[in-house]
Amino acid sequence: MENTSALQDKLNFEHLFQALPGQYIILSPELEVLAVSDAYLKATHSSRAMLVGRHIMDVFPDTAAPGTRKPEESPEYSMLYALKYKKDHSSPAVRYDIHHPEGGGHIEQHYWHLTSKPILNETGEVAYIIHEARDITEQYLMEQQAKSAQESLQRMAKVAGGAVWEYDVPRNKLIWSESYKDLFGYKDSSLEVDPTTWDELVHPNDLPLIRHNIDVAVRSKAKTWMGEYRYRKADGTYADVIDHGYILYDSLKMPMRMFGTMVDVTWQKDYERELQESQKRFELVAMTTNDVIWDWNLLDDTIWWNEGFKTLFGYKEEDIEPTVISWTGRLHPDDMQRVKGSIYQVINGGDTSWECEYQFRCADGSYKIVHDSGHVIHNNEGTPVRMLGAMRDITENRKYELQLEDNLAMARQILESLPHLAWTATPDGAVNYYNQNWYDYTGLSFAELGAWGWAKSIHPDDYPATLKLWEEAIATGKDYMAENRWRSMSTGKYRWFLARSLPIRDSNGHLTMWVGTLTDIEDHKQAQLALQESKDKFRFLAESIPQMVWSANPDGHIDYTNHRWYEYSKMDEESLGFGWAPAIHPNERQLLIDTWMRCVQTGEKLEMEVRFQDTEAKTYRWFLLLAEPMYGNGGEIMKWFGTATDIHEQKLLREQLEESEKQFRFLAESIPQMVWTTRPDGYHDYFNQRWMDYTGLTMEESMGMVWSKLVHPDDRERSKTRWLHSLETGVFYEVEYRFRNGHDGTYRWFLGQAIPMRDSEGNIVKWFGTCTDIEDHKKAEEELVEKNLELERINQDLDSFVYTASHDLKLPIINMAGIFEELIQSADFKDPDAPKMVAMFNKSLEQIHGTIHDLGEVVKVQKAKSKEQELVNLEELTENVKLSIQDMLKHSNATIITNFEAAPELAFSRSSLRSIFYNLISNAIKYRSHERQPEIHLSTEVKGDFVELKVQDNGLGIDMNKHQSKLFQMFKRFHNHVNGSGLGLYIVNRLITNNGGYINIESTLNEGTTFYLYFKKKKV
Repeated sequence: MENTSALQDKLNFEHLFQALPGQYIILSPELEVLAVSDAYLKATHSSRAMLVGRHIMDVFPDTAAPGTRKPEESPEYSMLYALKYKKDHSSPAVRYDIHHPEGGGHIEQHYWHLTSKPILNETGEVAYIIHEARDITEQYLMEQQAKSAQESLQRMAKVAGGAVWEYDVPRNKLIWSESYKDLFGYKDSSLEVDPTTWDELVHPNDLPLIRHNIDVAVRSKAKTWMGEYRYRKADGTYADVIDHGYILYDSLKMPMRMFGTMVDVTWQKDYERELQESQKRFELVAMTTNDVIWDWNLLDDTIWWNEGFKTLFGYKEEDIEPTVISWTGRLHPDDMQRVKGSIYQVINGGDTSWECEYQFRCADGSYKIVHDSGHVIHNNEGTPVRMLGAMRDITENRKYELQLEDNLAMARQILESLPHLAWTATPDGAVNYYNQNWYDYTGLSFAELGAWGWAKSIHPDDYPATLKLWEEAIATGKDYMAENRWRSMSTGKYRWFLARSLPIRDSNGHLTMWVGTLTDIEDHKQAQLALQESKDKFRFLAESIPQMVWSANPDGHIDYTNHRWYEYSKMDEESLGFGWAPAIHPNERQLLIDTWMRCVQTGEKLEMEVRFQDTEAKTYRWFLLLAEPMYGNGGEIMKWFGTATDIHEQKLLREQLEESEKQFRFLAESIPQMVWTTRPDGYHDYFNQRWMDYTGLTMEESMGMVWSKLVHPDDRERSKTRWLHSLETGVFYEVEYRFRNGHDGTYRWFLGQAIPMRDSEGNIVKWFGTCTDIEDHKKAEEELVEKNLELERINQDLDSFVYTASHDLKLPIINMAGIFEELIQSADFKDPDAPKMVAMFNKSLEQIHGTIHDLGEVVKVQKAKSKEQELVNLEELTENVKLSIQDMLKHSNATIITNFEAAPELAFSRSSLRSIFYNLISNAIKYRSHERQPEIHLSTEVKGDFVELKVQDNGLGIDMNKHQSKLFQMFKRFHNHVNGSGLGLYIVNRLITNNGGYINIESTLNEGTTFYLYFKKKKV
């Protein structure tokens, strides 16, 4: 039997190990593979037969070439370290490529995080090694991509004269490059800040739009975004900047990191001009000081060099050979054949001019790039006898040209990343570059577009005006801007764009090129047209309706009122803005102004009753003032619209009705019965305080037909039929029925009576009714016995159901989880949303399992009274609970403080007492306030025949006025922002009361809750 059990345990272990989600293998001390998880086989494209029983390095030999990586970077290093030092070891990023069995056996590049953990036997020797190989290829490549992107951005910022930033999303930190200080004048402390600092420094008028653009890019999983806005410098002034950002996502497609460059374009032109002037000065100096003049005698091969030879190349006089060898001997090997061939071709071919560029060796062994030109002199016979020339150092020129090429490539890369249609043109307006967005939108190639082929895509009606403006810009050298329509290839329709072009000038102010963009403004344009149409319709409607109609700017200044205002108030257009205030009754004037200003600031709707004055008659009338804001696409308030409706007669009538109702309410609250009123259709619209005291409902909760739900089920149909009969016939209503007490759930017998109130024409306008308690006349004791029997039967049914749920349903749920785990291990999900769906399914299984577990706990509570009691050490019990919730404690940073000196032990069932501690402590953490660090105090005190356990927290607290009567109800929850079953307090209360104790609770919202648990002092 024991062997069978051991075999079963082994089989269970093998199945469990193989099903682990991680990529694990178990090795012997000789590094022989003993067991392997399914996830490991899947990740390495191998089978269990290929691995088990073989040496790990025989199966997976090192794929790196010898000497190409350090020993600690090899795959076997982690295993050997764990074997030698008997300690855990991790290798953070080891490259090991995997041969894929499909597709011709190609090699997949992989990076692994290797972890080896030695398992020691009784003698301290290594018995096994558990080795995990976690595939971090995507993370590693993403980090390399991030590093490469950051380096590129650093270079871009250096070239563009801007600042590089990095936003670390997990750390919520914004980091700037050193150039940020020079660019905007901030100190070192500003280089690593909270991202909210950026929001504060962006111009308030620009922040909503740029924040919206970033949010749209993140939601659409875009890789880049760009924005132009104003950014505040340290001196308080604003700089116009272009900000270009790159977004990196993790495996779940959530933003992990952002990089970007911010360029101050307000001084960019000055910077470019200064750079060009500096380059020009350099070329001038190089020409005047470093030119090398030479004179070559072709007859004897001697050559003369001027001082420039020594100055430019660093040679001493004695180093310079007198023959042409001083030139040919210093040519770069790669250039020698080409250069000598070209010069002798000129000399021997009878030509007179020669020109060439090549590399020439300096005294220090380095090479300079030179531009060499010479003139051949012939004698009278036409024989070449002499050659004069000049050698100019163009090394820096070549570097500068390469730099310019890089800068141009970077500029075009930026233009390619912009969400606009971008282009560049020569000074005469001929377009020489279009970005990819232009080709994608127009469907035309550069061959079709050319310098002026853009006219093929513009709307015919817009072409003449566009061409005129463009030609004027070319002629004057001023900025170009226009709105025009361009045809889309994909839809064949035209969309509105904002066209802009800026002239780029050199240090002398000469125009060198044009840079332009087309920004899609179709939605904005259509919104403008719709807005104008809406304005026209609004004015027509506003002048047609009987109310006063008005509109206001976002700052609250009235900019329009219809004729009704002028006709009533007798005021003129000076009443616009805030000129209307004198027409408001003094009692409401300041309140209206304050309320209106608050609405303007917060966007709240305005609703207020005020008196307007007829300024000629000096009389007032009551008006209902209503106003709502109209929002733009960016969520900003664009306009306010309001009305003022004359309610003077209704106001006076309402005041009379309120006085009459006040008298009725006084009478209704004075009698001992429950009093109610209904409308003619039977809708209950009033209950007195006695009704609310009895039912536990508020006035709002009692409205309508809710009362019928409180009637005993056996009486409900009868009382409802009788009530409908009275509503239809108008006869006196009288019925006996039982109402449920909202506090304890019991029913009491009441006599319901109601009579109708009619108007002068005999129509019913109101029903007035009462409910009189007649419980003492309905045999209360028999009713109580029947109710207890009914409750006992319900409890038995509940226990039976809970038993079924916690036992008969548990195994199918476990089987379901196992089947699903096997499914996701063996199946290949193509849908990109599959991981999310798998997570949702697992979460649902956990919730079902948790519910079954909680129901099982309820059954345990019913039986807890019969458990054997023992003296339980409270300090040890608290530590045990803290260990089980250590993740919650770490995540919440909660502190638990205990003081059990008065009663260090309690006589109680250990498991039941642990359940009490666990529920109260975990609830205190779950319902903590995020405005302060959670603190939980546990203490004991002897109170007569009881030991008081006090559990106090500083969390969210409970609304006792609302929930005091429901604190210990099953499945009752008081906060919904975290998961929970609503059984915790129910279980705690049952465990206490079943053992002769009780609980008191004190709680204040936003301050915390204190539980006082009283345990009957008992002997074990």
